[in-house]
Amino acid sequence: MAEYEPLVSWTMPGQKPDPEEKKVIALKYEPLPFRVKEAVNILRGNIQLSGYDIKLISVTSAVPDEGKSSVSFHLASSFAGLGRKTLFLDCDIRKSVIKERYGIQGKYDGLTEFLIGKCSIPEIVRQTNEKSLDVIMTGAQSPNPSELISGDRFQMLCKWCRQKYDYVIMDTPPVNTVIDGTLVSKLCDGTVLVVVSGQTERNQALKAKRQLEYADVRLLGVVANKVGAQKNGYGYGYGYGYGYGYYNKYYSKYEDEEPDDRGRRR
Repeated sequence: MAEYEPLVSWTMPGQKPDPEEKKVIALKYEPLPFRVKEAVNILRGNIQLSGYDIKLISVTSAVPDEGKSSVSFHLASSFAGLGRKTLFLDCDIRKSVIKERYGIQGKYDGLTEFLIGKCSIPEIVRQTNEKSLDVIMTGAQSPNPSELISGDRFQMLCKWCRQKYDYVIMDTPPVNTVIDGTLVSKLCDGTVLVVVSGQTERNQALKAKRQLEYADVRLLGVVANKVGAQKNGYGYGYGYGYGYGYYNKYYSKYEDEEPDDRGRRR
C-alpha cells in the first residue's frame, strides 16, 4: 500500500507548535524616496557613532502624530540592511499602527500576551520577508499597559533581546501623553526623540526632553521630521532643533495636561 504524507501537522493536546515553524510575515510598503532613505541611514550612522554599547534603542515623540512609528520602523529596516540581526519591537500597546501601515495580515500573539504570561518569548518573535529583520507586535490592547511594562517580564524580554540581537528598535507612545514611553526608554541604551518641523510646539518638545532627563534616559538626539516635506509627506532630518506649530489631540483619555501659572489647564 502506498504511503501518504499527512495533510495536516498534528500535535498532542496541550502541545504548542514549534516556534521555528512560524510563517514569515510579508511587510508591504512603498520604497522610501532616495533623500528620505539617506536621512534614515544618516540617523543610523549617528547612532552607531554614539557608542559601541548601544543595542536597545527606543524611539518616541513629544506628542502624537509626529511620525515616530515610521522613523522607528525604517530605522530598524536600515540596521537590518547592513546584515545586522535586528528586532523591531512595537511597544505602543495603547494604539499601534504597525499592522495596518505595513500590511501585516492575520492575528498574532505579541508583547501583551507575553507580559501577561500567556506565551513565551520565542512564540511572539516573527520573521519577516526582510533579511535580518524580525518583529514583535503589540498583540491585544491592554487596559493597564504601564503596569505591564513596569513588570519583571518586560525586563526579562529586554535581557533576552540583548543576547539575541545586534540591534533592537522599540517604538513607544509619546512621552508627554502617557508614561509608557519613558518606562521603556529607561531600560534602553539610548533614545531618539521625534518632533515635526513647523508643527511640534516648542514647550511640548522641551517638556518631552525634561521628562526623559528626569528619568535618567540617555537622549541620543532629536529627529526633525518632515523637514521640507513634499506632498507625499516624506522628509526626515537629524539634529537638535525644535519646531513650533500645531498639536493634534491623540490618546485624549490619557492626556496629562499641566496647569499654567494661574492653575488653568492649557
